[in-house]
Amino acid sequence: MRHSTGATSRFGGPHGRTAPSTRTATFNRTAPFTWTVLFVSAALFLLVCTPMGLAGTATAAPGTLTVAALGDSYSSGEGSPPFEAAFASCRRSAGAWPRLLATLDPPAANVLHAACGGATTEALTEPQRGSPPQLDQLRALPTRPDVVTLTIGGNDAGFSQVMFSCVAWKCFWDGDDRRRRDYVQDVLPDILVTTYKEVKAAAPGSRIVVVGYPTIVPRSQRDNTCRWLDSTERRQLASLNNALNRTIRNAASDAGVEYVSTDRSLRGHEMCTKDSWVNPIGLFGASRSLSAHPTRAGQEAMAKTVHKALFDDR
Repeated sequence: MRHSTGATSRFGGPHGRTAPSTRTATFNRTAPFTWTVLFVSAALFLLVCTPMGLAGTATAAPGTLTVAALGDSYSSGEGSPPFEAAFASCRRSAGAWPRLLATLDPPAANVLHAACGGATTEALTEPQRGSPPQLDQLRALPTRPDVVTLTIGGNDAGFSQVMFSCVAWKCFWDGDDRRRRDYVQDVLPDILVTTYKEVKAAAPGSRIVVVGYPTIVPRSQRDNTCRWLDSTERRQLASLNNALNRTIRNAASDAGVEYVSTDRSLRGHEMCTKDSWVNPIGLFGASRSLSAHPTRAGQEAMAKTVHKALFDDR
């Protein structure tokens, strides 16, 4: 049903070594130029030989819980700029909730931030936006992470297209609601189970934690400040998100991995509320990619939810 994961990619820099000299090197303490050349050369070596695709990695202190974050824009931090220059099209942010786990007590160090905006389940085993397959990046880590987190499935279901359609015209038309729900309930489950098992195989012994999607529309029409969102469509969007999370939760159970709900993480601060922690929907320019994604405050709220599951719920 799915393509083979294939061989593990190898990320490496240039090789080669200098032949040993027959002369004994002498270093003049009064010759700063020599030391400068050595320092710059070492720095360039480290830069060139940094594994490709491992943007947003960090070295954990001994005893610190280590986390590798895979998935889509809800893990890359797409709603919380600025974004890292490396693989810029993936829109990875230092303000993404997986990175913010390090700011909580006790800290959890993010040793790999491979999540990429727009990712579907195929991005786990195929290159995306110039970034290597996420599972290849996971396998390339020198040490197995304690935890691997994953948000995936929303783009497979076409959730972002629905949100843009809400503003441009209407959220659903001509049976679109039913078609998307059928896909989420009938097609997506097997795809997710296969994906979760692939993650387990890529990180044997790691704790695999699948993170659900937060509710991003107001729970009550009384709290809705967006004129484009009527009561019927608000309920339809909430219902589709709930169906997606149920599918994700059940697939996680079938695959033998953990599920963490973030359904209430943004409660009272959904999009279209007076104190929203979700970026409004924009149809053009930079605002388009930020649309319907948690802001820095929303990322912090999600980080707290996942942190509690990692430490308090064990």
